[in-house]
Amino acid sequence: MALLFDTDFDRPRGTRTFRHLDGRPLTDEEQAIADDATLEEFQAVGVRIHDPEAGTEAEAAVTELAKLIYSYALDHHVALVQFMTHEDMLEYDRLCGIITADADS
Repeated sequence: MALLFDTDFDRPRGTRTFRHLDGRPLTDEEQAIADDATLEEFQAVGVRIHDPEAGTEAEAAVTELAKLIYSYALDHHVALVQFMTHEDMLEYDRLCGIITADADS
């Protein structure tokens, strides 16, 4: 674990070798240890691992959150005005006008 805490995980482009925080490349032995580290060990030292499934899950969560906020905004839209800038209120009124016009047709 001490090795992982002393590792810069932003590898130079085109290389698979990590470097120490002071810029020295890891030795072959140190690189082998880093290559065998578990996901939990990487997370324990604060390394952010790209996980495509997490990205998909985050996008779905954003959509659900927007739907939830939208449901509250519909019922309590007057309360939102106090948090809006003048420009936001103008845009809000413009968008409400479009929605109302579509609902009437």
